[in-house]
Amino acid sequence: MPAVKKKKPVAASKPSIIKQGAKFGLVGISNTLIDFTLYITLTKLLNVPLDRVFVVKFFSGTAAMINSFYWNRRWVFVSRAHVGRSSVRFVLATLVSVYAIQPTMVFLFSGTAAGRGFGTLWFGAASALGLTGLLPSILTEAFVIKTVAFGMGVIGSAIWNFTLYKLWAFKED
Repeated sequence: MPAVKKKKPVAASKPSIIKQGAKFGLVGISNTLIDFTLYITLTKLLNVPLDRVFVVKFFSGTAAMINSFYWNRRWVFVSRAHVGRSSVRFVLATLVSVYAIQPTMVFLFSGTAAGRGFGTLWFGAASALGLTGLLPSILTEAFVIKTVAFGMGVIGSAIWNFTLYKLWAFKED
């Protein structure tokens, strides 16, 4: 009688890095909207000077972090790793991002002359295109500088977060 070959169990297909990256991007957009809305609202309502807006970033980043954990664990990385372990790893990775990378980038691009120069360059471009004239009381030079600084923090932390979430925080050991 011929030997019957046993079929190997079909492994659950892993999502492509492109698909995960797209989902990560969507979650990132929601995090950014939460973070940015709180950041701009609080700096405006509390009249925070440009060289101190990085302090507000700690508060707005915390709200975004809570949203991020839920959606990254449940939808982006679909992790079945122990929730306690993945929570600790997520928090450690994100703390570096939210409390070190982002405020540092915001400080560098809003609280230093060189950083403000970069934002001022963008304000000049927006002015030249006539955009600042559309909403002059909102699209001020300070608003553009804060927005550019915020954006630079988001870029730096997104690279850090995706790498650590994928390779460490939500990885099933």
